[in-house]
Amino acid sequence: MSPNGPQMVRQLNRRLVLDLFRDGEVRSRADVARQTGLTKPSASAITDGLLAEGFLLDAGVGEPGSAGGRRPNLLRFNERHRAYVGVHFGAQRTMVTLADALGNPLARASTASSLGDAERGLRAARTLVLRACGRADMAIDLVAAVGVSVEGLVDQTSGRCLLAPNLGWRDVPIQARMEELIGAPATVFNEAHAGALAEHHAGVAVGVESFVRLSVGTGVGSGVVLGSQLFSGSTGIAGEIGHCRVEDDGLECGCGNAGCLETVAGEPAITRAVDVALRDGRFSSLREGSHLRLIIEAAHEGDEAARAALARAGRGLARGISYLLNVLDPDLVVIGGAVRGAGDLLLGPLREELPRSSLPQHRARRVVFSDVPQAELDGAVLLARRLDEAVAP
Repeated sequence: MSPNGPQMVRQLNRRLVLDLFRDGEVRSRADVARQTGLTKPSASAITDGLLAEGFLLDAGVGEPGSAGGRRPNLLRFNERHRAYVGVHFGAQRTMVTLADALGNPLARASTASSLGDAERGLRAARTLVLRACGRADMAIDLVAAVGVSVEGLVDQTSGRCLLAPNLGWRDVPIQARMEELIGAPATVFNEAHAGALAEHHAGVAVGVESFVRLSVGTGVGSGVVLGSQLFSGSTGIAGEIGHCRVEDDGLECGCGNAGCLETVAGEPAITRAVDVALRDGRFSSLREGSHLRLIIEAAHEGDEAARAALARAGRGLARGISYLLNVLDPDLVVIGGAVRGAGDLLLGPLREELPRSSLPQHRARRVVFSDVPQAELDGAVLLARRLDEAVAP
C-alpha cells in the first residue's frame, strides 16, 4: 500500500480523531472538524465509524452556538471499550494493575513472587490479571495490550528477561509467554526504565528533558532519559548502575562480581548492615532481619545502627550517581523505591559524598526523591497504552 494512498490517509485521519478524544473531553462533530482541520463531512464520517465500533459514546446534546440553530450532539471517548494491563515482576511481589483506555486504574492485585520458577511466576501473573478483571467487571477479552516491568536485564528486541538475579530467573521469554497467557500484545522493559517513563509522565521529572531515575529496591537500576526520550541502549540493558563497582573489597553480587552498588545500597544491603552492627554488639532497638520500613522508622527515632546503615547506602549511591553525572550530565537525578522514606538520613550523606566522586561542575545537580510511589507498575501500564496506540488502526 502506498504511504500516501487513500487508505493510509483514512487511517491517519482516524487516528487523529481518536487521539483528540483521548483527553476525555466531550465534543461535537463540528468541534472535531475545527480542531483537526478535517472537512465536516470527513469528521462526521470518522466519528460515526468510531461511534459504531464502540470507541466513542453519545454524550447528550450541547448548547447552540452564538448564532443559534440546532443543539449539537456530543460525543465522548469510551474509556471502557478496551483495557490495559501493567505487570511488575519484583523480587518480593508480583503486582498487576488493570487500567481503562485512558490509563486510569480500575483494579489492582498482587502476590508473592515466584523465586526461581519463572513459568510459575508468569502463570501467577495471569491469575492476577483475571482477578483484577473480575474486580473491575471487565472481560479479559477487552485487554488490548500488556506492559511488563521486571527487576532484571531485558532484551527489548526479543522481550526476553536475560537475567534477574534477585528473582532467580534466566533467559525467560516473558513477552511471548504473556502474549500467550493473556491473549494480547505485550512489551517488556526493565523496571528502572519503566519507572523513568512514569516519572517523566506524572512525577517530579515532568517537563525535564534530561534526567536519571534510580530504582532502589532489592537491586539498584537506573532509567536514563535524554532529550525527553528513554535511552535503552542497543539491546535494552542501559542504565545497570547497580552492577558498577563502588567498593574495592565488597561483597559478592548476584551478577557474579563483587562490590557492586546494589551490595551497598539495595534493601538487603541496608538490612545486612544493621544485622552486622547488632552482631558486633552495637546498641539498637532493632532485631536481626528487620524490614527496611522498620529500619527507616528506627533511624528517624535516633537509632544509631539504622542511621549508619542508611548513611552507608547514601554514600554508595553517591559514588554510583557520580558515574552517571560525569558521563551523561543530566539536569536531574531522581531516587525511587522504599528508601524514599529515609529523607535526609540518606540524602544528607549522599550529598556530602557526591562532591568527592564527581566533577565540580556536577556538584550543584539536583538529587531528589521520586513522588510516584509505584512508578515501576505505573510505567508498565503506560507501556501497554503506548504499545496499543502505536499499533491500533
